[in-house]
Amino acid sequence: MISKTSMSSRSLRCSKKKSAKNILDFAQIGGLSHHIKTLRELIIFPLLHGNLYTHFNIKAPRGVLFYGPPGTGKTLVAAALANEINKENLGKVSFFHRKGADCLDKWVGESEKKLKDLFEKAERSSPSIIFFDEIDGLAPVRSQRNDHVHCSVVSTLLALMDGLDQTSVVVIGATNRLDALDPALRRPGRFDKELYFSMPSTEARKEILQVHTKTWKHQPSENLLNHLANVTAGCCGADLQALCTEAVLCCTKRLYPNIDKIDGSLRVKIDPNKIQVEECDFMNARLNVIPSSQKIGTKMRQLCPILRPLLERQIDNIVSHIDAIWPHFLNARYKYVMGSNRYAGRIILVGSNKQGLSTHIMPGLLQILEHLPCCVLDISTLGENEFFKVRKDLPSLLVLSRVDEWWDHIEECDRISVAATLEEIHAGVPILTIASCRGELPLKLHDFFYNNCSVTLKIEDPTEKERGQFFSPIFFDENRLSLHKVFLNEKNLNSIRNSLQNHNCTRSVFRELRAIRNPNLYASSWSSRLRSGGKHGDRSVSKGDIQLLSFTKEEKPEISTRHSKRSMLRNEDFFPLPHMMNTNLVNNCIQSSVCYKIVKLEPPDESRRAISRENIFKNSPDEGKRRVYNLWERISTKTSVNMKLTHLEILYDAVILCLSMNRNNFQNLVESVQETLCRIENAQQNAN
Repeated sequence: MISKTSMSSRSLRCSKKKSAKNILDFAQIGGLSHHIKTLRELIIFPLLHGNLYTHFNIKAPRGVLFYGPPGTGKTLVAAALANEINKENLGKVSFFHRKGADCLDKWVGESEKKLKDLFEKAERSSPSIIFFDEIDGLAPVRSQRNDHVHCSVVSTLLALMDGLDQTSVVVIGATNRLDALDPALRRPGRFDKELYFSMPSTEARKEILQVHTKTWKHQPSENLLNHLANVTAGCCGADLQALCTEAVLCCTKRLYPNIDKIDGSLRVKIDPNKIQVEECDFMNARLNVIPSSQKIGTKMRQLCPILRPLLERQIDNIVSHIDAIWPHFLNARYKYVMGSNRYAGRIILVGSNKQGLSTHIMPGLLQILEHLPCCVLDISTLGENEFFKVRKDLPSLLVLSRVDEWWDHIEECDRISVAATLEEIHAGVPILTIASCRGELPLKLHDFFYNNCSVTLKIEDPTEKERGQFFSPIFFDENRLSLHKVFLNEKNLNSIRNSLQNHNCTRSVFRELRAIRNPNLYASSWSSRLRSGGKHGDRSVSKGDIQLLSFTKEEKPEISTRHSKRSMLRNEDFFPLPHMMNTNLVNNCIQSSVCYKIVKLEPPDESRRAISRENIFKNSPDEGKRRVYNLWERISTKTSVNMKLTHLEILYDAVILCLSMNRNNFQNLVESVQETLCRIENAQQNAN
């Protein structure tokens, strides 16, 4: 018989093991390797080698300030720091976590007393760390707008931080409003180091996803992590954590679709070891996670993949000029020596919004420079004070969006303030200023841009090659709705129909063939397959995996029902038919003259396809493929000549509309596209 004491000791050991696994340290933080290295040098190194500082009579750093957008890991790093120090066998490190408003009190003098008690308690239990989250609420800028209580609290905090020279107490502050913090706190001796927590880059997002999924039994593949890191631009660390959590829930709902409908008394037992999160679960989770960059209203945004062929050359041209003249802005870890070199950069982008300058090019450029604190000045942000405090974050990025459109509509005093603020940015300050306009800049800004080292770049219209690459997917792509896809579907349907009419077949086959013509039935069947887990027998079926292959009676290979799915493939065009994948139906068709097979599609070689696709269609003996090529050549070389980006988008949508309306008849589709192109060409001629 087991005694209660042995059971309690066993449970205590289990609880200790669980708590040991849940200890937060630097190994559980991804994408912040530079910040972790800096904290080791500033805080852990002085505690390990304090005799070095004593020998040279120098003061060890006692304050670090974290600033950056919300959700980028400021609080997480501060909480992991204390546990990391405990690993170095320096004794137990006490960690005091306080919000900015926790130390404030409505009674006079109580707020100062709370601060003094906190610092005295930290000194008694040193080594210790005091972490002030949202420190801008505790120590705002002292001015006439703030009352006497806030000024007294700030003064008390400054005095207490000055008395930490001979103690082992480290003060860490975190804020996402650096301009609201009192400047007296930002001098050496108080906050010796300032660390900017930017939005994670592509590589950092991959590291964060690896950290959150490393304990999973079925970890995502390397290709899936790379894909998720590319499509989650604008997501901070908290967003990526929420994405992983949501993906697990989506996977559970996919595997147990009736889990919410079962009575509470009949609970389903879920085995976590059998849950394998797939790519479709992450894609469904993305629908429920809104990136923080969109919530806080930042202008940065990843370039749309559809428009990438039209705008990628323009963005690369701008980045190449920055790399040639001011390469330090592209280096996130560049060390600046103020007053010794020329760091400031000035770029003028001339173009209209019809060319996508403000809607696509500028957000894509900000996404590349996301490691820099950014301030965007336009008509919506002119009344805010952030622009006039741009020099508080160095290095930084300053954007004047569409200057010539709003300059004449603001007051004269605002114009003078903007011009004076820009002129204060001398050559030794690392601020990259980018201005966009349709023509000439306002006269008051000439002294800042044209009388200094600046670069003027004119946005160009897409070339013929870029237009061809832009329209190529909706004409030649086999993995999406395109003219070539419609042609293949109709061709294969005709061959299957002729084959079935010449041989005996069940009525279910004809019903399935008729179902192909119904897009709603196709969509509902596919969605129901995904909801059921995408299982067909013992094989997992996903979109694009199911292919149909038809053989005539003479060409039919000698295969049995058991090995029908492993037969040889012919070099013919096939198309997806998810409705027809029924075991009985396959067996019936094998007994007649038609054979169906499930194959796994390999990802196409984009480089080879891009080189040979147009030539294959141009020289193809098939008349349908040549008609597709002729339409693509016409829209790329004739219809879209001298078109702006917005007009190209309208033309793209017009072709997509023709595809949607005539997806079941290739002849009608070709005639509809030809008629649309004729109307657009006639409209252009009349306009000229």
